[in-house]
Amino acid sequence: MKNFLLTLFISFTTVAFGQTAAHKQVPGTKCSLVPPAGFVPATSFNGFQHNESGSSIMITQMAGPYSKIVAGFVPENLAKQGMTMAKKEVVDFNGNKALSIKLSQKANGMDYLKEMLVIGNESTTVMVIGTYPETSKNMEATIHKALFSTVYDEKKNDDPVAAANFTIDVTGSDFKIDKTMSGMVIYKMDDEIPSKKPTLLAGQSIGKVISTDLKQYAINRVKKLPDLQQAEIKAANPITIDGLSGYEIVALNKNKDDVAEQTYVAMLFKPDNGYFIIVGKAQADLEMNLNLFKKIASTFKQK
Repeated sequence: MKNFLLTLFISFTTVAFGQTAAHKQVPGTKCSLVPPAGFVPATSFNGFQHNESGSSIMITQMAGPYSKIVAGFVPENLAKQGMTMAKKEVVDFNGNKALSIKLSQKANGMDYLKEMLVIGNESTTVMVIGTYPETSKNMEATIHKALFSTVYDEKKNDDPVAAANFTIDVTGSDFKIDKTMSGMVIYKMDDEIPSKKPTLLAGQSIGKVISTDLKQYAINRVKKLPDLQQAEIKAANPITIDGLSGYEIVALNKNKDDVAEQTYVAMLFKPDNGYFIIVGKAQADLEMNLNLFKKIASTFKQK
């Protein structure tokens, strides 16, 4: 096992030698891939999108051991996120092993198909996710080829803050960037998985808001967050930050480990019917951390 991980690490850190002129770096990551024809850089997540078909290729890069993260890809965990596993297999990738998963998911009243390629070592894991409507199943082979063109270059600048179209200021706190996921920048105070310390994420929506009751939409969105389906909404107040109006929501719940947890959410609605979202979670020192989350949210600025 030790020799396998060493080989995987060497391959993962030198795979950039396979990069070609057709490869395009994905901002906010150390990855490049060859995007299919018609795919353009995405504006709300790290990857590429095909506007005509509604297809996308998204990269999630995180600091965490490959072996531990892939162990979590089991049907019951995916089902909690509304996904159904169709196929899971270990595949050859640049001379080593990677995990390939095929999934289906329903979102916004449509059926989507996904292919996920997971690569990494014992310090870094990358998920490359191709998504396309079931009605555009002809995109399957094209997206599969793009996923397997992925290369990782340790020397690339992967500053997720520079790639994001917003900023928040965490100065004075113990937060540090942990990973980017689905257009979100995620902050933690330690390297534990899972962490018992406060966590914070900030990002923007991929889809559009279809509602005239924005307060109720914000509350419903909060209840779609992990473990918050039965959360008690303690406050839902209007806010304005950087010229954008929205709602500031505080929720109380018990997480999957039956531990009391407080969640702070600031949703700021954009003129194009999208939104920015800031989410802070804490299990202790609730009042102090609530004030910290509010302070950080107040520093939000669009680029």
